[in-house]
Amino acid sequence: MTGDVKAQNPLTTDRVVDAALEVADRDGIGGVSLRRIASSLGVTPMAIYRHVRDKGHLLDLMADRLLMELDAGAPESSSWQADLRRVAASMLAVVQAHPAAPFLLSRPFVSPSALRVTETMLGILKRAGFGPVESVRLVQVLTGMILGPAIHRASYAAAGRESATDPEREQAAWAGLNAEDFPNLMRVADQLMDWRPGPGADELTIELWVAGVEQLANRRPARTVATPRRSQRR
Repeated sequence: MTGDVKAQNPLTTDRVVDAALEVADRDGIGGVSLRRIASSLGVTPMAIYRHVRDKGHLLDLMADRLLMELDAGAPESSSWQADLRRVAASMLAVVQAHPAAPFLLSRPFVSPSALRVTETMLGILKRAGFGPVESVRLVQVLTGMILGPAIHRASYAAAGRESATDPEREQAAWAGLNAEDFPNLMRVADQLMDWRPGPGADELTIELWVAGVEQLANRRPARTVATPRRSQRR
């Protein structure tokens, strides 16, 4: 019977990656192990090794799978700003759908999907007027603007689960503040320690992306085309 099930649903690399993503989204990438993935799929660890070399290779495949979900095809709009918004919205959607995404995508790795996404972003930034070196730096910063807050929120949530906040200690800390010395802080005291994304957070992130790049593009000196010198007759 077991042989019949395996024949109908054979082990593939895609199934291994799917199972690993389920574990990572639920328990974090620290919970991913080849032995655990093998157990969830009902196979031996040696069967997993026929599809992945080691855990690092598996994490790379998982990251590549996430990037395959991005809408990072050829430019669809006459505006580079619209295309940058499209890529940003797609990245945020992947991060929201997969809690493990910011940790997987912040690892150093090279994959077909990573190259495709980077090529798309470099093309958008080229249309905005940036040179190759500037564009590389901007891709790094823009990616960090998406992944950084997500990592912060996930780390904050994990810390809260490991050591619950002491209500009395927290109340005592706020009790030492007064509205005269901290008027702005006191207005948002009930929200300040909550790092979950609030309404409009994604839209704000996208607009910061685009507005920041626009400002940098506008500050660039206008490029002048050098006029070729005429050869002087002797």
